Amino acid sequence: MIRLLMVTVLALVFEASAWAGGLLPVYVVVDKVVLEPNADAPERIRIEGSFVRFENGKEYIYGKPVEGYVYLSLESGKEKKCREEWTKWQKAAGTGKVVGVGSSLIAGSFLTVKIRKLDEKTDRPDAAYTTDLLGHFGNLYMEGEWELESPISDLLAFAKARKQAKPENK
Repeated sequence: MIRLLMVTVLALVFEASAWAGGLLPVYVVVDKVVLEPNADAPERIRIEGSFVRFENGKEYIYGKPVEGYVYLSLESGKEKKCREEWTKWQKAAGTGKVVGVGSSLIAGSFLTVKIRKLDEKTDRPDAAYTTDLLGHFGNLYMEGEWELESPISDLLAFAKARKQAKPENK
C-alpha cells in the first residue's frame, strides 16, 4: 500500500513538473514589427499581432487571444541583446507562426505590459523589453505537436479568423 502511494505521488510530481516545463506564459503571432526611431539604431519596438498570455501571471490559466500591440523600449545595459532579439521578432512578422515567450512562469515585461488596441496611440513605451525570453526550446516558433496545445491552437485560430476578416483579404 505504501509503495502504491509513493508511486502515485511520484507520478503526480513528475506530471506537474513536466507541465511546468512545458507551456510558456506568452504566445504571439506577429503581424508587423516597427522599430523606432529607425531600423539602424532602434530604441523602441512595437510588436503588432495576436497575443495570448497567462490570465493572472501565476498559474497555467490563459486569457482569451487578443489583437493589438505592445510597445517596449531598450532594456538598460542590454541594448545590444535587445536589438539582436528584435531582429528575431522582425523575422517572425507575417509568417503566421506562433512565437513562444518565456519559460515556466517567467515572461518578463511580456507578462504584464499593456496590450494596446491597434488604433490606440501612446507617446512612450509601456515597459522595457526583457531579454533572453525567446527560443527556450531551441526554436523561435512553437510548431508541430505544440500547435495541438490549447493556448497555441486557440491563438492560431484567432489569428487566422482576424486575417480572413480584414477588408484587404476579401
